Amino acid sequence: MKAFITGRALSTFAALLVCSITVTHVHAQEAAADAQLGKIRLAIRSAKYQDALKEVNIVLTKNPTNASAWCLKGETQTRLKDATSALESFNKAIQADKDSINAVVGKANALAELRKEGEAQELLRQAISMMPSSAVDYLARGAALRGLGRYEKALADYDEALKRNPDFPEVQMNKGMVYWHKGDYASAIPFFTAAIKLDANFVEALANRGAAYRKKGDMNSAIADYSKAIEVNQNDAMTFYNRGVAYQKQQLHEKAIADFTSAIRLQPRYPEAYLNRGVAYTGVNKIAEAKKDFQKAAEQDPSGEAGQKAKRGLEMLKGY
Repeated sequence: MKAFITGRALSTFAALLVCSITVTHVHAQEAAADAQLGKIRLAIRSAKYQDALKEVNIVLTKNPTNASAWCLKGETQTRLKDATSALESFNKAIQADKDSINAVVGKANALAELRKEGEAQELLRQAISMMPSSAVDYLARGAALRGLGRYEKALADYDEALKRNPDFPEVQMNKGMVYWHKGDYASAIPFFTAAIKLDANFVEALANRGAAYRKKGDMNSAIADYSKAIEVNQNDAMTFYNRGVAYQKQQLHEKAIADFTSAIRLQPRYPEAYLNRGVAYTGVNKIAEAKKDFQKAAEQDPSGEAGQKAKRGLEMLKGY
């Protein structure tokens, strides 16, 4: 039997067709936006922060209420040590989406950078009471739980995030950080490795795995990871410092001195770097240089651990 479409049915069919085309167009726009956000995350992982800001501003120009984009902008600003601007970005993310756990946790991190620990802790407690709906939400709530020391619940949220997105390097890296905070460095390494397999230029995962190897006493592996991290991002003082410490443990004083010098160049106020460079100078019998560095460390950190050790170093070198 031949089927006929009445005029009314035809009208309904046409409406459905238009709706279908519209939805397809919306899905295409969403896919394009997601791809651009993925590009921004890639830039952040590689410490290409100016590139990330450029891309995220393009997204926000097209859609000023994109909460995910505001969160990525805030994260980038936090990494650039511009916590005030980051706080503003996370506030805009919350205005765009009050249910964004990522925005709440990001705001908490910005407040912590601004030394507002009480407000930060309050927001973390708020975040863990919220209901996640995506891999990013589960990652964010896991980070809040980790920040509050609730490690097993954090791991459960990270596992939920991976169920939704198995190829999410930040989740693997954050799982590693749970074990790091528990002092289980051997268990942290496989998760850092999983993150690096997903993104070979993930600077934070490389540096963290290097630190875990150093804690385990595997200096060669630590130096290899720090060196790769420095290859990707040559502007991080802490990575140079940490590699210098690893070189120093191998009695490679000249290499240690070079790395501590790079750390100080990037971050002039760095008493730990001055202290350790002073120790390295004593290893190559450059006593005058060692004294200068111990003095600088003592000046920068008069009541702290680095300053106190530097003062003891000066006492020991009095007769030289």
